[in-house]
Amino acid sequence: MARLLTLVVLGIALVSTLAEAKSKRIHVTAKVVKTTLIGDSDEPKIGDHTITSVVLFDKHHTEVGNGAGVCTLVSLQPPLGALVQCYVTAVFDDKGQIIFGGIAPLPDIGAVGHFGILGGTDDFREARGEVTLVVISPVLQDGTFDIELDSERRHGKLTAQ
Repeated sequence: MARLLTLVVLGIALVSTLAEAKSKRIHVTAKVVKTTLIGDSDEPKIGDHTITSVVLFDKHHTEVGNGAGVCTLVSLQPPLGALVQCYVTAVFDDKGQIIFGGIAPLPDIGAVGHFGILGGTDDFREARGEVTLVVISPVLQDGTFDIELDSERRHGKLTAQ
């Protein structure tokens, strides 16, 4: 009986903790401003880098920030195919930065990349979650940030374990 009561109490604690977590979805369109390739585009090899800077727009086509990222070619052949490992920062005007990264296919039209949020600053300093980027054209990408923010942690109510 004591074990059942312990499980019930833990379950209630978990549910109340999850209720305190807030989620936020940010949807933007990224327009490429500049891309620099470090490597040979005619003979790509593992380790080649692409550095890209973008401007971020909301659904009303209003500029809401900017971003920059570095992607390194990590695979060219099956079974993995051509893959890049990216480290990206999105800066949202007056709200802070979201840093994310992971491995994705080459950014060809229609490619979808799923990245983990590594952290952030200001309003996003406790952010965790995922970012999905879809390549629309050579200069446009659709970005969706699914962010989990723990309100207890953000307000200093939790202590380090």
